[in-house]
Amino acid sequence: MKKKGLMKKKGMKSNKMASDSPIAVRAKLWLEIDGKPFFGEGRFQLLKGIDKYGSINQAAKAAKIPYRRAWCYLHAMEDRLGIKMLDTRVGGYNGGGTQLSGDAKEFLKKFEEISSYLEEIVEKKFSDFF
Repeated sequence: MKKKGLMKKKGMKSNKMASDSPIAVRAKLWLEIDGKPFFGEGRFQLLKGIDKYGSINQAAKAAKIPYRRAWCYLHAMEDRLGIKMLDTRVGGYNGGGTQLSGDAKEFLKKFEEISSYLEEIVEKKFSDFF
């Protein structure tokens, strides 16, 4: 199958296209259980926001999702993964707050690692082909 502007011209080196071209390759990673997606970029951003702000509400606003949906995502992740995602403090004199559990932080770290690995592989293959 020929793609306009992507096929190598005779004598063109395979890595020249990747360095001189405005074309970029992207890949999207998500996780599924029994064929049903349960974790991807949106939920990743939600968890990163909770880690950054210490607040589900602020994290939901930053991720541009309703607070109620954020809670649904969090409960679904806990149910599907079988791990506690949050450590919460009830309000009071110093106010409440929410932090990611140790298990959630480890899960995020692993997701970031596999995402980076996938990106590297895709970029390398892209430069090999073009």
